[in-house]
Amino acid sequence: MAIASLFGGLATLMWVAVVGYIIFVVVQRTRKKDMKLSITTIAVLVVAALLLSTLSAGVVVIDAREVGVVFNDFRGLRETSLDPGLHIVTPFVDHVYRYSTVQQAYTMSSTLEEGETLGDDSLWSRTIDGQKVSIDATVFFEVDGAKASYVHEKWQDRYLNDFVRPAVRGVTRTSISKYRVEEVYSLKRDELQVAIEEELAAMFSEEGLAFKGFVIRNVNFTDEYASSVEQKQIAEQEAERMKFVVDREEQEAERKRVEAEGVKDAAIIQAEGEAEALRLISDALADNPDLLTYRYIEKLAPNISVLMLPSGSPFILDPTSMLPAETVPAAE
Repeated sequence: MAIASLFGGLATLMWVAVVGYIIFVVVQRTRKKDMKLSITTIAVLVVAALLLSTLSAGVVVIDAREVGVVFNDFRGLRETSLDPGLHIVTPFVDHVYRYSTVQQAYTMSSTLEEGETLGDDSLWSRTIDGQKVSIDATVFFEVDGAKASYVHEKWQDRYLNDFVRPAVRGVTRTSISKYRVEEVYSLKRDELQVAIEEELAAMFSEEGLAFKGFVIRNVNFTDEYASSVEQKQIAEQEAERMKFVVDREEQEAERKRVEAEGVKDAAIIQAEGEAEALRLISDALADNPDLLTYRYIEKLAPNISVLMLPSGSPFILDPTSMLPAETVPAAE
């Protein structure tokens, strides 16, 4: 493109020189100066201008990431497009139209100024269960360089509004209508996106565009359905909370039951131990009746310095009165 621009600039300069030379001669003659118009000079300048203009029209440089489509005034559209680089075409007869092969993105969104169209441009549709939903989406594609001539012949620069937009909206609506609402926003969202991509890829290829991807950016609902979803989530959260409370109460009840069982077992063991101790004491007293008297004296001794007892009463308390009847010696 730089070379063609250079030739075009030089051609323009030559034409300016031709006009300038003629004006200069006319001005000099009005001043009564004897100056003649040189036909040779004019001819040289005109020939140079024509040559440079021809070169400018015949040399085409296609930039990287674009292709050129050639239309000839006599033969029509050339099937083969021009790849990036320098090309020679027929001046003033061949017309080159450039198409970018850079990946393009077309967004349809409910957010203001986010998509290609102002306002709510999201894709509304009804699901198989009758719910109205919409999605914000972006489709990625590029012009297929090998099919650029077909694109120019059928769509020219209208392929965005006349093909891409209606194709994406139509396929998306049809695909959404095959799913339930909860599948669209959660359970089968990836499956839905893949189904849309597969159908769009085939359609884009037929129209000379290379499909690169489709992204579901967001799923939107009506206010009524959004409210019902929120209420459902609140109910589910409350149910989970109550389940947690019940589980905690059951665990607490189980803890108390185990604790009570432990207290019960401890009481039984203690009672059995006391019973066994009493049995051993009873057996010991049965075998040695004087043991109780000894223990009685042993308990009194540290605290009593002098003990006065009536005659015939060796103890204040008869220890044998605390013995079981069968262990008390019979009176002689």
